[in-house]
Amino acid sequence: MTAAPSRSLVRRLTWGAVLVVLLAFGLQGLVLGLWLQPLADQFVGGAADTARLTRQALQATPAAQRDALAQALSVGGLQVRHHDPAVEATLGPPPTLDPPEFVTHARRLAQEGIRMTVHQGPDRTDAVSFRFELDGRSWWLLRTITRPTTAITGTLTLWLLMIALATTGALLWSVRAIARPLADLAGQLGAQQGLLQPLPEDRFSSRELHTVVRAFNELVGEVRHQSAVRQQLLAGVSHDLRTPLARLRLRVETQCPDELAGELTADLLALEHIVDQFLAYVQGDTAALPGTPRPLADCVREVVAPYEAAGQPVNLRVDLQASRLVPPLAVRRLLGNLIDNALDYGRAPVNVLLRDTPAGTELAVWDHGPGMTEDEFARAQQPFVRLGAARADVGHCGLGLAIATQMARPLGGQLHLAHDAALGFGIVLRMPPARGGHTA
Repeated sequence: MTAAPSRSLVRRLTWGAVLVVLLAFGLQGLVLGLWLQPLADQFVGGAADTARLTRQALQATPAAQRDALAQALSVGGLQVRHHDPAVEATLGPPPTLDPPEFVTHARRLAQEGIRMTVHQGPDRTDAVSFRFELDGRSWWLLRTITRPTTAITGTLTLWLLMIALATTGALLWSVRAIARPLADLAGQLGAQQGLLQPLPEDRFSSRELHTVVRAFNELVGEVRHQSAVRQQLLAGVSHDLRTPLARLRLRVETQCPDELAGELTADLLALEHIVDQFLAYVQGDTAALPGTPRPLADCVREVVAPYEAAGQPVNLRVDLQASRLVPPLAVRRLLGNLIDNALDYGRAPVNVLLRDTPAGTELAVWDHGPGMTEDEFARAQQPFVRLGAARADVGHCGLGLAIATQMARPLGGQLHLAHDAALGFGIVLRMPPARGGHTA
């Protein structure tokens, strides 16, 4: 059997959406870096121009008035004074590698006789110092700045994060909008448990999904039509055969010698059994099962009792605390066909076991024959399929296991194969716990 896919469509779409978000976030980060680089270069260029203009202003001012001019220029984050090593020492040593946006301007200023140094403070606030010589005196210009990358990155990071969250939400909503209807469709199909039923058409669903549902419903209609034709044929043939078979049996019993009558009677019984199987299969597909629901354990005992009375090697064991109410006809047809198959194809003794399990209730028929494989079991559940050389003299027509599978549905369970070292080969009807049970 082919293994089911391990990943659902919802999970695949979700991972695809996450990958798109990560790629989008990385691309936005790259664009952010390319955008900030010219801003940083422009900002540092402005600081270098300030240093040049300050030196020009001091050069144009008489020496006696330069201190007053320096004091006037020292406003905000800008300080102009004679070089003071003590104040510069409080800024800490310059970094080993200057920030990239400062390198180009520092080289240009060095050619003009202005030394530019960057000092990184502990609070992400940097200081840029400019030193130059003027008339034998060293002047020092200090400007406290917040680097552009630090000032802008916080805001832009928040902006990128908001975009990423919005994108993630939109993608996840889109994934859910696409995958949820598919998951609902898969759930509706799984809930049918092999019974083809038309699906409701949602006028708000997508065009593609609406097309799938409509095509499925057309298929269900065609299958139902073919099934109805087959059922009418089987029912008509079965009903029409009953009267001739009854007349033949009467003539055999009254007009034929005893030896010949015995052989012909066996053949007639086989034909009657086939007709009964046809009718049982047709009724199981088309009509509600008649009869008042009864406790499961009582129904099982009634089915097994005739085999025990006839001396057949059929043993029953009931280990049931609470028994659900079930249609007795469904139990009779299901269990009767399983026991007949075990007697005809298996090896005695045949053990019928009804018991409670943690998963619900099990009704199993065990024999010591060779059994069948999973593939053979799946084929044998189809109508008119016979595995190997079936014995026509006992009335086998390939409907026994198909009827048992059919009768498992009104009992709320499914048939499964089982193998046990002590019990041999078995076919087990597993039923989930009853919603309302009665003591058996």
